[in-house]
This record gives sequence, C-alpha cells and structure tokens, in this order.
Amino acid sequence: MPDQLTAPARTGVGSSPRRSPVLALVAQALAVVATLVVAGLVAAVVWFQLWSPSTGVVQDGRWFPDEDGLRAAFSGTGLFVLVAVLTGFLVGAVTAFLFDRSELLTLVATLVGAGLGGWLMLRLGLEWSPADPQVLARTAPDGTELESALVVDLPHAWLALPGGALVGMAVVFLVTTKRAVAGTDPH
Repeated sequence: MPDQLTAPARTGVGSSPRRSPVLALVAQALAVVATLVVAGLVAAVVWFQLWSPSTGVVQDGRWFPDEDGLRAAFSGTGLFVLVAVLTGFLVGAVTAFLFDRSELLTLVATLVGAGLGGWLMLRLGLEWSPADPQVLARTAPDGTELESALVVDLPHAWLALPGGALVGMAVVFLVTTKRAVAGTDPH
C-alpha cells in the first residue's frame, strides 16, 4: 500500500461545475447593466423628491407663473443633471471596481446600462410630474391656482448619467490599474 493516498478526481453528482469564461462574462455584463438601470430608477425617485413645483394663476385661458415659478423653470433641468451625474459617477466607479474581469466589456455594459438608466430616470420623473399647466389653463376659470410641470430643457439630458458613469469608471481604471505599463517594473 502506498504511503500517501490521493483522492480520486470528483466528477458527476455533488461536484461543483466550473463556469465557462464566456458565461462569467455574460453574467458580469448583465449585472452591470441591471445595476445601472436600477440606479436610474432610484435617481428618478431622488430627482422627483428634490424638485418642488411652483404655482401660478390662470388668466384668460393662460397660466402665469408667480415669481418662484420663473426660477423653478430651471430647477428641473439643473436637478436632473446634478442627480444624474452624481449617480452615474458613483455607480460607474463601483461597477468598474467590482467588475474588473474585462474592462472593455464593463465599459460597453456601462454605456448600455447607463443609457437605459438615464432614459428611465428622465421618463419616470416627467411621468410623475403634474400635468402641463398651460394645457389645464385652457379650460380652467380665471384665478385658478395650478402647479408647474416638471420640465427638462436639454434635449439629450439623459446622457448626463452615462457621462457621469464614464468619468467614474475612468477614475477607477486610472487609479487601480492592475497591469504593468510596458517598460516599467511593477515592483
């Protein structure tokens, strides 16, 4: 009998199957996309909660905002960009740090997920907004007080979230590089 016994290789029932590298990359990409879409949903809630509608009065079938209403016209866009860029930066940095198996795949998945997340953030925030007071004013009696609608005056505002995500990823990729630069000694 030999001095050392070796265990036979485990196969079949009870053995843990090895995940294929392709499956692991697909799972990583889906996790990144899902994370950014959920982040867009959360950002929509935050944006809508931070924004407060102004009021105005109906006169001759038209809605006229009060003093605060004129300033509030810009707050929807400004808050959207602020929340979107910060959300994108944070989530982009976290996904770049956690999902580093393939930087290029993480980059592509981040662009897809952040684009969807930014679009979702914009659509949901505008959907939750009060109705357009100019439309309501057409049939409202004079003196009726109406709230303003949430508006975003940038045609491509949804790109703020992907932009923030790319900056967050770039910071992580530049700061936490794992590969030695050609011609340098990593030690």
